[in-house]
Amino acid sequence: MKWIWQQPDWPDFRFDNGGLNDRELGFRINSERLAGRFEALPMASQEDAMIDLMLSEAIKTNAIEGEYLDRESVRSSLLSLITSDALPDNSDQKAAGAASLLVDVRKNWQSSLTNELLGKWQSMAVPEQRYTSILRGAYRNDPSPMQIVSGPYGREKVHYEAPPATQVPEEMARFIAWYNEINPLSGNKKLPDIARAGIAHLWFEVIHPFDDGNGRVGRAIADHALSQTLGYPTTACLATAIESDKKSYYLQLEKASRGSLDVNVWLDYFADTITNAQEIAKEEVDFVLGKTRFYEAYGDQLNNRQAKMVSRVFAEGRKGFEGGITTRKYEAITKCPNRTASRDLSDLVAKGIIMPLSGGGRTTRYELTTAKPAVQRLRKQ
Repeated sequence: MKWIWQQPDWPDFRFDNGGLNDRELGFRINSERLAGRFEALPMASQEDAMIDLMLSEAIKTNAIEGEYLDRESVRSSLLSLITSDALPDNSDQKAAGAASLLVDVRKNWQSSLTNELLGKWQSMAVPEQRYTSILRGAYRNDPSPMQIVSGPYGREKVHYEAPPATQVPEEMARFIAWYNEINPLSGNKKLPDIARAGIAHLWFEVIHPFDDGNGRVGRAIADHALSQTLGYPTTACLATAIESDKKSYYLQLEKASRGSLDVNVWLDYFADTITNAQEIAKEEVDFVLGKTRFYEAYGDQLNNRQAKMVSRVFAEGRKGFEGGITTRKYEAITKCPNRTASRDLSDLVAKGIIMPLSGGGRTTRYELTTAKPAVQRLRKQ
């Protein structure tokens, strides 16, 4: 079976417009609701929410490729880039690169794609490393086949083979011209929103133009396309949604890379993933809103140790603090003796700030109480 770039009608992608109508409408409605939800947050909380969204995306887009970043290092890089437009001193290179890519895609959402912009994104995705021959900021030029393989040596399975390096410049020129020609910001909207983003991601991955970083740059292109469609940077957590079932992601990419250029199945998968990405973003924003309400309700009732514990719980994000809060964890995080930990936890229970989940004594697990929104009462004049 041929790869799709070997087909005589390449790259004439085909799909049924009508099959995406409902998802297109849903995408627009969900985007507007998400933007409204975001704007309803206090200004300081909007920054927190944006950082949380980008933090998740930076970590997950690397996790899809099997690279696991330090959460606090990525957060530190994001904070520094957003507040001062510079990276912190002695920052972790991989964390800094992942954060820089996310910020740059948001900053350049209105820009046309160019070889230079894509090269910059790839350099961010693949920080400079010693003792490697990986090209950074330039398309691959190795004459040997670019293959995605798995399995032990001698029994490898080839999942995909990209066009040879000699074809990459021409292939990328055609891809970039297509992408910019149908930029919805210029009013030249020839494709549905989801179709343009989905095909752009697939097309780029098929070319696989770089030595490394193609997946991360390809997902950045999808975010870039969705942002141009909306007219503002997307907050949908696409990489987070993909990483939650990356086996399906790779399977769908592999299927779409073989056989004909009918991409209905791929776009069906991609549309569902975007819907999931928007739901994740909603949960992230709601988490930040919940954190804001919690501190408004209880922030001034916490001593320093309790505040440190609460901060640690919220640092885990929307997924929550695995296993709940326990006396032992409280001791470890606050560096206090058992008696102090027990007293602090009892105080939090009495104030309604935490509630027991299960167990008893040192094995009791607690979780933070969900703070209700403040109710404003109007006094009669």
